[in-house]
Amino acid sequence: MDRQTPCRSVVLHADDLGMNDRVSAGIIRGFSEGLLTSASVLTNAPGCAWALTQWKDLQARLLQDALPSRDARRLAGDSPRPFDLGIHLNLTQGRPLTGERYPALLLDRNGLFPGIFGLALRIMQTGSRYRQAIEEEMCAQIERLLDSGFSPTHLNAHQYADILPVVAALIPRLVQRYDIPVVRVPWERRLTETTLMRRFQPANWCLAQVKRIFAFRHLLAMRRHGVAHPACFFGTSHAGRIDLDLMRVYLGAAGEGITEIGMHPGAFGRAIEVSRDADGWHDPLAELRGGELSLLTSPELVQLLETQNVRLARLSDLAACGNTRAAA
Repeated sequence: MDRQTPCRSVVLHADDLGMNDRVSAGIIRGFSEGLLTSASVLTNAPGCAWALTQWKDLQARLLQDALPSRDARRLAGDSPRPFDLGIHLNLTQGRPLTGERYPALLLDRNGLFPGIFGLALRIMQTGSRYRQAIEEEMCAQIERLLDSGFSPTHLNAHQYADILPVVAALIPRLVQRYDIPVVRVPWERRLTETTLMRRFQPANWCLAQVKRIFAFRHLLAMRRHGVAHPACFFGTSHAGRIDLDLMRVYLGAAGEGITEIGMHPGAFGRAIEVSRDADGWHDPLAELRGGELSLLTSPELVQLLETQNVRLARLSDLAACGNTRAAA
């Protein structure tokens, strides 16, 4: 390990736990055999109950020091302690837990959440008219996790819906009401390098810049309310496509404090099902998730973290140190 390089702390985080059994199985494997330290769960998803059962077993094996991934423990530099499980708030896929109380104008013609672009358009059209209904739905999703016996260590949102202004304005109220210590602030650096210079993805770069503008407003609001968040975030524009070279760029841009890298691993399978079911659940990343799982369980990633003098951290570490500073 290069002693001249300052030690930095990184959380490798997995979104979409509970989306379906294949996604959940891949995420659980990313913890047990790889370097994941954090995940967030979709409580309105069809696979939520099974995923939480698997999560309980994972935590039990961790505390018994019975997980095969010794690299994760060594890179964390401490005795086994619980992984982080957060709430992945969802207003874009599936059906609302609040049922008919949720406004039809914020759903599609089949009564389903309308996707991130559909949600953004509907919010632009209706403004803050349905703010209370949105808040009640997000409360219902958090309370389903609490009712299952889990207190979320952090909060983020599916497809980054939490950076939309009407939704973002509710986040401080939710973290205070449910005593959630940490939130995601997906304000990402190096986007030109990762979307244009390396892969020449102009459309992705444009969308990334739009996200970044909204994320910066979210960052300022979280600072103003004193809500803890990682110092840096990466992954907004490469869902399912993070490889070793991209990870090297992320780690090179990480500075002081805790950096979160948002990933979307899942299990490999011969048959990839991407069609929508009756409740609108489909996985557009199905063919990509196996690649990120392979990265998380690879010796090459272990070597990269060791070479870069990177320590695996927890988002819950932020609650203890009160870190609310984002990287400049």
